[in-house]
Amino acid sequence: MLTSMILFAQDEAKKAAPDGGIGGLFTSPMFPILLMVVAFIFLIILPAQRRQRKEQEALMSNLKKNDEVVTTAGIIGIVTNISDNGEQVTLKIDDNARMRVLKSAIVRIMKKDEPAKDAAASTAVTTAKPNA
Repeated sequence: MLTSMILFAQDEAKKAAPDGGIGGLFTSPMFPILLMVVAFIFLIILPAQRRQRKEQEALMSNLKKNDEVVTTAGIIGIVTNISDNGEQVTLKIDDNARMRVLKSAIVRIMKKDEPAKDAAASTAVTTAKPNA
């Protein structure tokens, strides 16, 4: 039963096969959807990627010693050294902890006023003392 259905399906596929090659692509109902996807890629995605790449390059060119930075892993550190080739950066994490990371792993440079905002937010939280 299954074998005969497969054979019939193969016969129908041979009969329904378009002979026009690429002409069948333009008459296909999928063509407008394909055209919209290509237009979306060229008009939306590619310009956004270019803009993001330029912003990242500008960020890396402004990087200097004693900047507080955040890496892609979420590590916050202070730049202590930038290598001669400019690809590696040494971060001071704690008093005795230093870490070498690639410059491309740095996501953003923290502003001087950002830690003050975080400290103010953490002091605003009060804990209730239990009554004894």
